[in-house]
Amino acid sequence: MSKQGKHDVYLLVVDSSKEFQAALDYSIKMANDSDARIALLRVMQVEHVDHWQNIEEKIRSEMRAHSESLIWEASGRILRETEHFPMVCIEEGTKSDIIFEMIEQYPNISALVLGADSVLNKPGPLVTYFVGKGLSRLNVPLVIVPGHLQSV
Repeated sequence: MSKQGKHDVYLLVVDSSKEFQAALDYSIKMANDSDARIALLRVMQVEHVDHWQNIEEKIRSEMRAHSESLIWEASGRILRETEHFPMVCIEEGTKSDIIFEMIEQYPNISALVLGADSVLNKPGPLVTYFVGKGLSRLNVPLVIVPGHLQSV
């Protein structure tokens, strides 16, 4: 538990990759071991379509439905395996900016947990950013889970 008597929170960025599933598995184990909670963040990156507002709204609506589906699937699993409902958040913007905003806004976030593609030796853009120039801005530990790990 954190110093304020509130539970620590592990922040995961939700996507449909197998690397996310590995990060989710690991976060569930860490949460159970430390009586922590999990926060799920899905960031939608919507490109603006000039002069086609109705198409942009349809794209945004479809992205939102897909994001909700991913979030609720992961939430159900977390609830079943930890008996705690996770914090869920769907935002629109740049992933790294939204992650920094979340960490700043919620002081109980105690770690950022990311899954990395370990098969192709390309860890992914988010992992690459946070182990590079984003690391200096990060004020919580970064946990990188190799995507090839089986359920823990």
